[in-house]
Amino acid sequence: MSLTIIHTADLHDRLEGARADALGFLREQMDALLLDSGDAIGAGNVLVRPNEPVLEQMNRAGYSAMAAGNREFFFRRRGMQFKTRQARFPVLAANIVRLGEGTAQLQRWTVLEHGGERVGLFGLTPTMIQSGHPFERLSDLRFIEWTAAAREATEDLRGQVDWLIVLSHRGVEDDHMLVRLCPEVDIILGGHSHEEQFAELGPRPTLLSHAGAHGQRAAVIKASREADGRNRFESTLMEVGS
Repeated sequence: MSLTIIHTADLHDRLEGARADALGFLREQMDALLLDSGDAIGAGNVLVRPNEPVLEQMNRAGYSAMAAGNREFFFRRRGMQFKTRQARFPVLAANIVRLGEGTAQLQRWTVLEHGGERVGLFGLTPTMIQSGHPFERLSDLRFIEWTAAAREATEDLRGQVDWLIVLSHRGVEDDHMLVRLCPEVDIILGGHSHEEQFAELGPRPTLLSHAGAHGQRAAVIKASREADGRNRFESTLMEVGS
């Protein structure tokens, strides 16, 4: 049982053609899942632009899914759909409810088939509107406690997939907490902190990957599972194009 992943995060609209082509080439050569941990687009928090060219570049590279970051958020569901409408892959946030109504790309979690393996993916995004805040009255989206959302997604997905992966845009501290909360998770692909690091945590172990920002480097992860059920990982950071 094995899986190869290419991970990026916090692109901030800086994935240009050469880097998109380089990522697409790596994805094809390695037969990898290309995944992102959010804040890909150029619009700021709760702002909307008429076009997000980075999403077209991500389509070109062949991304399979991304997390919704704070940049992808909008306080009305239709606005959030508009911000991510160009993506031809799922945009995931398990801790937002009413997100999936009326659109294919905005989801809480999803299951993909890749190389004969079933891969479960769920996203976690920063809490942009606290429960009970007056601004919540203007929003048709609701944030639920991210830890409860993570447990719900893990319990729904774990029994039906070979690999369980979190696309997290909550930062390093919450990602470490997530390992303790959901030890059944195999891989956490993190963003929001703009750091570069790998860590193997917990008994299985769970791999935590942070791939920096702006698409300058990508994490390449080769995961396998031994007969005793333990995960094995080979992880490197690779320069992406120029």
